[in-house]
Amino acid sequence: MADALTHPDNGLPLQLRGHRELVPGWSLGLVLLKAADGTALQLRYDRVDHPVENRAEIFAAIRYRINEITGEVALPPMPDGQASC
Repeated sequence: MADALTHPDNGLPLQLRGHRELVPGWSLGLVLLKAADGTALQLRYDRVDHPVENRAEIFAAIRYRINEITGEVALPPMPDGQASC
């Protein structure tokens, strides 16, 4: 993801400034991207090393976590876990 965000042609004007695991040996980490004006974007991630079996269930869990943090109204569920226009 950091590669896509910092891509010289298609990305944002950001540079990768650092990466670290929150707890060594665990799957949680941080990536720091910085702009020329000194502003920064910090991304947290939870690495998943197993195959995804139920994408709809994972999407629902992500929406739940976002709602818990932001207090926003949860989005309605998508049929079969698929995004369509």
